[in-house]
Amino acid sequence: MKLIVSICWLSFALLLPYRVADARLSANEVRAVMQRSADWQLANPLPIETTDWQIAPLYDGLLRMGFATGDARYVAAVLRFGGQSGWSPGWDTYHADDWAVGHAWLDLYALDHVHAERLDTLRSRLDKAVNHPIDEVLDRRAKPKTAGVNVTDRWTWCDALYMAPPTLVRLYRATGDKKYLDYLDREYRQTYDQLYDREAKLFYRDGNYIGRKTPHGKKTFWSRGNGWVYGGLALLLEQLPQEHPTRAFYEQLFREMTTAVIAAQQADGLWRPSLADPDQVTVGETSGSAFFVFGLAWGVNHGLLDRAQYWPAVERGWHGLTTRIKPDGYVGYVQRVGEAPESLDANSRQLYGTGAVLLAGSEILRALGVASKTAPEKILAVAQAQIDVDRTPRAYARLVPERADDLAWENDRVAFRIYGPESRPGPEDSGIDVWFKRVAWPVVDHWYREDHLHHVSYHEDHGEGYDGYHVGDTRGDGGLGLWRDGKLVTSDTYVRAAVLWTRPEVAEFTADYEYPPVAGRKNIHETRTIRLRLGEQLNEISSRFTIDGVPLAGLDLAVGLNTQHAGAEMAFQPDAGWMSVWETVDGNGLGTAALFAAGTVREMKRMPHDSGHEHAIALVRTDQDGTIRYRAGFGWTGAGKIANKEAWAKYIETHSKNSPEKTH
Repeated sequence: MKLIVSICWLSFALLLPYRVADARLSANEVRAVMQRSADWQLANPLPIETTDWQIAPLYDGLLRMGFATGDARYVAAVLRFGGQSGWSPGWDTYHADDWAVGHAWLDLYALDHVHAERLDTLRSRLDKAVNHPIDEVLDRRAKPKTAGVNVTDRWTWCDALYMAPPTLVRLYRATGDKKYLDYLDREYRQTYDQLYDREAKLFYRDGNYIGRKTPHGKKTFWSRGNGWVYGGLALLLEQLPQEHPTRAFYEQLFREMTTAVIAAQQADGLWRPSLADPDQVTVGETSGSAFFVFGLAWGVNHGLLDRAQYWPAVERGWHGLTTRIKPDGYVGYVQRVGEAPESLDANSRQLYGTGAVLLAGSEILRALGVASKTAPEKILAVAQAQIDVDRTPRAYARLVPERADDLAWENDRVAFRIYGPESRPGPEDSGIDVWFKRVAWPVVDHWYREDHLHHVSYHEDHGEGYDGYHVGDTRGDGGLGLWRDGKLVTSDTYVRAAVLWTRPEVAEFTADYEYPPVAGRKNIHETRTIRLRLGEQLNEISSRFTIDGVPLAGLDLAVGLNTQHAGAEMAFQPDAGWMSVWETVDGNGLGTAALFAAGTVREMKRMPHDSGHEHAIALVRTDQDGTIRYRAGFGWTGAGKIANKEAWAKYIETHSKNSPEKTH
């Protein structure tokens, strides 16, 4: 089925004509609360993967808030997150949590089909599951019988009904392929049949809670989990075609849950963590409450719930939510990650709490008739333009699925990349590549886009710099490997990588590598964390080595610096903990270096490589936690920051006095 962009669902949904006249809710106050909460959250990131389920409701809330208020800044924030994530889901093929960010990616794609990357990577990843569904009926109370199957490969916990179904129905709307709805119905029904209590009209968190009673003898239904389900139903139903044969089932479920939701609302307008036993935890919890307010307001706006009957609950709920938010916008009293609630207070925060508040507020603005009348497509265009013209120097990292799943990162001085799974058949493996930058503003997005769309090669200097460094299967600039019997044993390209949400002055990501078995041992796993700060030439690198999760203490490793030409000058200072290479590339000086904590280097030396180049290598060992920490980077005279070999030597000497252990 081919969709017509001019009548796309989102434009319609955001301009619904419903009105609810109620003077007790001030649109200006609702908008002000939302803006404070969104601004505070964006200014105070949590170190979480940009494709993690915890952040998905924040994306949903920011998008809807941007379209409801007409403020493109919030849409631009999601565009930046999407770009950093490579518009990808998480890496677990079947796990519903890893599909949750797909809501936002596909909502943006629905408004602008030119950006096919917002669909393509997500679709190709999810097709691996949709085209090969798991047949075994899974339950949290029993281990899977099928080899290689995990208990989370089907939706065995109720929160999954927020994570995956809205993404699947959006994939259907984007592609017209009915297989996504078939998969959705199949998996949803299993979860419903297992976890829905038809008497209570609520969901158990998972099978382990069926029959489990609270200390007061009541059934256990957690507010947050049921909030995820209820909010997920709203996101599902607004996209599900009216003629779809199972729509009546989802509408009936929404109405049934509504009766239980209303019954569980407390006098202060909030919901307690334990819906059937509010005395179990007596504090009003934010995320479940906000999802309920969102769902109720959405049901009123879309005609599924009677406005006169249900709007007072929305009003009480919003007023209750405002007591959970500090004056600066900090959203507190949010249940922490985990299957059951713990203690809650004003400082308990999670990203999904803020996201749910923004979802609720956006739906209230629409109900009050004050949502922006500007078409979402136009707001999106403004947001994209804000990004396109922004040349503010910042540290930045992103996944690049359009170029073999590279992961690239930069700051105002230097840029790097590592190679992804799609490069595995070629010579590239786990080395670190270098990109020469002449300018302080970000170039990674621009260079990849120009290369991908217009065949303007980033291997040539067009004024901003270029990729003139050759890595192949070498260690590049600070890559590492195992050291076995005097030989370097390297891993292939990363198997999983994720960009972390940070402030603009820091870029940080993780990448996982697998090494082949050595001497009959199991595969060795490396989790590498790289952090690059604004104004620095050097990455902070921390690599942890494990087998089956057990740290490998005392593991022999080699960190290398590749040379680009014969005759490169090498300097070794093992006692001081640094080594460097200086050479000339295309007429400009290039210095690379690796720095270690004093006293941790066993040996430094030259080592030949099959490419005909040489490595400078440092032999080190992991600590008791299986971890090695060091710094590595480069200086290029073409950038104007490092003038010559002497300036590079001075930079290294100065920074070597600060132990890399202090930077983690």
